[in-house]
Amino acid sequence: MKEFFETLRFFVVSFEAVIVVLGVFAEARYSDQVLTLVASIKVPDEQLKYLVMLPAGLCGWAFVSGRKLLFPDKDKSNVLLDWPDYWRLKAGFSAALAWSVVFMVISIIVWFADWKQPTSSALIALAVSMLGSLICALSIYNAQTNVEEAVGRFRDMR
Repeated sequence: MKEFFETLRFFVVSFEAVIVVLGVFAEARYSDQVLTLVASIKVPDEQLKYLVMLPAGLCGWAFVSGRKLLFPDKDKSNVLLDWPDYWRLKAGFSAALAWSVVFMVISIIVWFADWKQPTSSALIALAVSMLGSLICALSIYNAQTNVEEAVGRFRDMR
């Protein structure tokens, strides 16, 4: 039960959750300004339409990188698996992976929007899914780097 609540805490108290809350706030408060801004920039609708694939690609990368994070190549003696707080690393990764899937689903839903006349909801959802996916990917990459460094340092101490 402790692991479930820790995973839930990682999910709720995160930069990804802040991005979602800011997106909802932006839609509620600044939807007209978003449409005006995008109209002034004049981004081609084809480019916007295919930007939604970025979160799907980053989600796929997160799934592949999860194996390297939880089972690093340098950890031949299973130092990481024997670590008492390994479950927290796994809980943090599970939360990041869940957010990555959420952002991918948002981007797939947004993909079906009319990009010739985009709505503020579609544009904000696209921005939220792209920023959120990027934050997830950076978090996983940072964790992966830190784990490999720690395992290498521990291996050298032996």
